[in-house]
Amino acid sequence: RTWPAMDLDGAAPVLLELHGRLLRLVSGRAGQHFQGLAAAAGWLARRGCRGKALKAMRQLDVVAAWVRHATAPKGDELVATINQMLDLAGFAAASGLRVRNLLQEVLV
Repeated sequence: RTWPAMDLDGAAPVLLELHGRLLRLVSGRAGQHFQGLAAAAGWLARRGCRGKALKAMRQLDVVAAWVRHATAPKGDELVATINQMLDLAGFAAASGLRVRNLLQEVLV
C-alpha cells in the first residue's frame, strides 16, 4: 500500500498545535516544565483534578507522538505486524467478495 503524504490542511497540525498550547498552558501555570501532556495530566491528578479532560490530555500526548514520528515505513510495519498477529491467531484473510458483502450489509 502506498501511504499518502501528510495533508497539511488536515487534523495533524490542529492536534499538534493543541498539544503545544496545552503543554505551555499547564507548564506556565505550574511554573515547571513537563516532558509531555501525560506528565502534566498526572501532575494535575495528583493535585486533585479529575475528569475527562485529563484523559483527553493523555490521549492527545500519544496522538501527537504518533503524528510527529509518522512515516510510511512505520505505517507499513504496523499493518504487517497486525496482519501477522491475525494470522497467528487463526483469522483467515477475508475474500474480496466477503468484504463487499459485509460492506453492503452495513451500508444498507
